[in-house]
Amino acid sequence: MIEERKAQTVLNLLTEIGEMMITSGAHTARIIRNLERIAKGLGYHCELVLTYTGIVISVYKENKLKAHTLARTVKAKGLNFETISEISILSWDVLENKISISEIKSILKKIKKKTVYSNLQLYVLAPFASVALCMLFDGDWLQSLIVYISTLCGYFARRTLMLKHHNHIFAFFIGATISTLIIHFSGIFFNIQVKEALVVSVLYLIPGAVMINSFIDYLEGYFESGTARFIYSLMIVLMIAFGFFTSAMIFDLPIMNKLNLFDLSQLQTSVKEAFVPVGLGIETSKLIFGGITSLGFALMFNTPKRALWTVFLLGAVGYLIKFLLFQELEMNLILSIFIASSFVGISGMYFAHRTHTPPIIFMIPAVINMIPGLISYEFMMGMIDWISNDKGQKPSVEEVIQTFSYGISTVFILFALAFGVAFPIIVFKSYTVKGKDLNVLILKLFKKNT
Repeated sequence: MIEERKAQTVLNLLTEIGEMMITSGAHTARIIRNLERIAKGLGYHCELVLTYTGIVISVYKENKLKAHTLARTVKAKGLNFETISEISILSWDVLENKISISEIKSILKKIKKKTVYSNLQLYVLAPFASVALCMLFDGDWLQSLIVYISTLCGYFARRTLMLKHHNHIFAFFIGATISTLIIHFSGIFFNIQVKEALVVSVLYLIPGAVMINSFIDYLEGYFESGTARFIYSLMIVLMIAFGFFTSAMIFDLPIMNKLNLFDLSQLQTSVKEAFVPVGLGIETSKLIFGGITSLGFALMFNTPKRALWTVFLLGAVGYLIKFLLFQELEMNLILSIFIASSFVGISGMYFAHRTHTPPIIFMIPAVINMIPGLISYEFMMGMIDWISNDKGQKPSVEEVIQTFSYGISTVFILFALAFGVAFPIIVFKSYTVKGKDLNVLILKLFKKNT
């Protein structure tokens, strides 16, 4: 009876930890590795079946016929890289130091209660990710100010709805609608150009982490989880596009032109000309704004504070590599992004043990600044033009080809981005980076293959 109760306690504990990792945005292989590590530290074997919406776990000693099994539905969605990191550390502590179940439960309570960043920090600092993106896309400081306000309002609305457990898909639609409404309104009200602001207006909502996790799941053979994540991220993108479309349709009405009360077009031109970087200043600005963008997304993902310097460094250098390859060396955009994201992925393996953090936790925010904002914007606007054509005219063949060209390019860029981050994790998945350097991992892999 005592052994039966202990097995059931271990089963409940593993299920709780698995649910925490799923709702925090961990990919499937990491969840399985951590749970198997904890089970082994407690003297058990475990077998798992994971989906994006549920978990099934069996634990046993030696005889599988005496296994205990538990299934649980997981509905909540979110991103909390601090939780993933702390559970990873906990799993090693259980395996190496054989800590008790009561100690594990105590640590889990602390992890659940831990707040990485206050609401004030998130609402004040996270919108700077959109500001930096606007500058990376050659926007001006006037547009950046508008982007900061629109991101703050949209992010606040989306986060509030999600914290109150409203439908996640609906929350992304509301966030996208509010952000784009503010930018469209500012463009008409002040008579200024807001294209760059619109390009980045909804990028903070793009489920980049879910897309990358989906791709990692596919590469590691977890097709059910990968497909579920991909469909979920696709639904979010569709809601973001619908929010953008709703805002565009509202401000496309003739009556909206009456809102033009100020003319700041000359001021905008003066501001843009006064702050145009030249020479080495171009590369320096790309380096700094690339790092700031990654830091902003790291805050949104609740990345551990100890890893922020790594996020900034990898995000800044990664974006600079992409910029130099594409702009200076005129390399293909997809190849440039793949090389830059591969640099982030490989470097992340090196920095993982230095920050005592799983590499994926700072790899994902570090590559978000390479999301194809302008191309996806052109694709979205092409689709909106087709839908909003009230004269019933069919688009020309050239327009159709151009629009779908933007869409296909967006998809391939996202795949290049995800694969660049994912392949170092897949290649080195047999070896933990805990306490090891990258050159040691490469040497082990080379010996194994030869």
